[in-house]
Amino acid sequence: MLNSLRLGLIAFSLWMCISCNANGQLIGVESHYARLEELSGSNPQTISFIQEEMNLVEDFSLLTQIILLRHGEPALDKRGWRTRKEAKQFMSDYDSVGIYPPSFIPVMLEPGELEVIHTSSIPRSINTAQLVFEQEEIQLPDSLFREFERKIYSAPNIKLPLSWWLNNSRILWILGMNKRGIESFGEAKDRARRAVKKLEKDALANGKTLLVSHGLLNHFLVKYLEKNGWTEVYDGGKGYLSQKMLVRYGP
Repeated sequence: MLNSLRLGLIAFSLWMCISCNANGQLIGVESHYARLEELSGSNPQTISFIQEEMNLVEDFSLLTQIILLRHGEPALDKRGWRTRKEAKQFMSDYDSVGIYPPSFIPVMLEPGELEVIHTSSIPRSINTAQLVFEQEEIQLPDSLFREFERKIYSAPNIKLPLSWWLNNSRILWILGMNKRGIESFGEAKDRARRAVKKLEKDALANGKTLLVSHGLLNHFLVKYLEKNGWTEVYDGGKGYLSQKMLVRYGP
């Protein structure tokens, strides 16, 4: 019993040492992105992956990086009041249009830095990657990275603010009351966990990976990545073209 306890304490101490060392190694990385995050409060900032020559960690080979980029603003008018039928048509259009030209470059890549740029299979994500990175030949759309699904809930066909239809449809879906014909909230979260595994696999194999996807999906990707030991060092907010940067240091 005592031997088992001693072994347990030794293992815990080793884990704490490794964890503290990893966190200590990330101080430079966190400081670098904290400065950018502070500036992003007034003006959108361009971020990039950490490069070895920046000397922010002791052993660059142990640093793994993931950038999550939300798509740009869809080229669609979201103003005004709509009937239920019109709101349904808006949702169909929203999933089929591209985006307005970006007003800034949210992520800057070095030439040949990535072998693959992951995107959602939805046009607004694909078009964002096309306009921001201009590297269509390495884009890899995947339905695994599509946004959490949503449909307009059943109600009288009266005119209401479009935001009313969209927000309440999402709330009812989360509560399990508006899921017929689409994936449930639980199924969507399971998909996000599978997406995390795919991103981690690519990041660990190549040192870094980038995904262009969607706001709610990215929220859950960050949540599950942090549970897996990743640290979010940059949070660019929730708006269009917002970025999330996560890193992990260690073997």
